[in-house]
Amino acid sequence: MTGGGDDLPAAVRDTDLELVAIVAVAENGVIGKDGEMPWHIPEDLRHFKETTMDHPVVMGRVTYDGILEAIGEPLPGRTTIVLTSRDLETPENVIVADGLDAAIEAAKTAAAERHGGTDRAFVAGGATVYEQFLPAIDRLVVTEVHDDPDGDTRFPERDRDAWREVDRDNRDGFAFVTYDRRK
Repeated sequence: MTGGGDDLPAAVRDTDLELVAIVAVAENGVIGKDGEMPWHIPEDLRHFKETTMDHPVVMGRVTYDGILEAIGEPLPGRTTIVLTSRDLETPENVIVADGLDAAIEAAKTAAAERHGGTDRAFVAGGATVYEQFLPAIDRLVVTEVHDDPDGDTRFPERDRDAWREVDRDNRDGFAFVTYDRRK
């Protein structure tokens, strides 16, 4: 069900999970500054929570650490899969994966055993994780922030012709936009 990419590991390329990247990105491509988002949009945080609730969510260690710092715990109601080569002590709803194959296998297991057999997993950053997964992503759920903030982290470049917009919800200063990969 994934987007493709023959150079991806088999577990990523051949998974039945719909892989969805969820990201807030400014007009200049910025997604972060100093490990944080360079804006505060409460509606976006609610949208992220509602969209990812009861699904596996794959992220890098820096993103995971940022969430722990911001809310004091891993994302409630979701299985967090942390893509890192480091050993981490984690609570029960967090799984450490040392590569893309391991992350997808963990997401498949979590989807089946913890999330009622859902057929979707989310990829929630950071930039390196998005870059690694982008060739396999089926759908992008993007909060397009109408601003050009300074930042040190950007969403990877993507072939815009490979995606088609399927939904847009314009708000004051931003929009929730969904893109599907063209088949």
